[in-house]
Amino acid sequence: MKGIILMFNFFTRIPIYTEYNEKDFSKGMYFLPLIGLIIGFLMYIFSYIPVEKTIYVLFSWILYIWITGGLHLDGVADSFDGIFSNRNKEEILRIMKDSRIGTFGVVGLIVLILTNLIFSYYINYVYILIMPVIGRSSALLSASVSTYARNNGMGYVFITHSNIRKFFISFLIVLPILVLFNIFILLPIIITYIFVIFLTKKISEKIGGMTGDTIGLIIELSQTIFLITIYILRGML
Repeated sequence: MKGIILMFNFFTRIPIYTEYNEKDFSKGMYFLPLIGLIIGFLMYIFSYIPVEKTIYVLFSWILYIWITGGLHLDGVADSFDGIFSNRNKEEILRIMKDSRIGTFGVVGLIVLILTNLIFSYYINYVYILIMPVIGRSSALLSASVSTYARNNGMGYVFITHSNIRKFFISFLIVLPILVLFNIFILLPIIITYIFVIFLTKKISEKIGGMTGDTIGLIIELSQTIFLITIYILRGML
């Protein structure tokens, strides 16, 4: 139970206090996709508000940013600033650690948020329930196939405690819920995971591994890729 609470504390702004313990944190990682499911459910309930779809799509994404505290979006901005700076590994890591946001970070956030809003509007909103699940399991997958790029930092414990076994078990926990919607949902999920592995490999080649910021980037981009894939395959789904 403490592990699940620690996942809430680490990945959301939901105020549930418990004392930090690295062992409990590691065990809680199995349930990270379930945290995503709760986030997805809170976003989805906006679809029952009797307003135009554009309104509830907008408000559900505002809720998402509030629930997550913008933590992963901060990772997106830092990662874009660093990776697109065309510098060496040390300079990229230094830029990513800088609290100031640069041009690439601003552009990356704008493109990401607009893409999420647009594709959320054009798909069946029930898939918003699943989207944060895929984002959090993608974080586990990315961390499982990489190493930590720094000597210390926020993402150290998460990345060092991740492994493929933990990723598969966490995915199996939520799999019955996913296929309950549609067995074909596995196709866009697999496509998203392939993208995650490819992006993780490219980032790791550039900076020697992953950081908390790049894991945040993986979470957000995997969700966007999932939405785009759902839109492309909507006839099948």
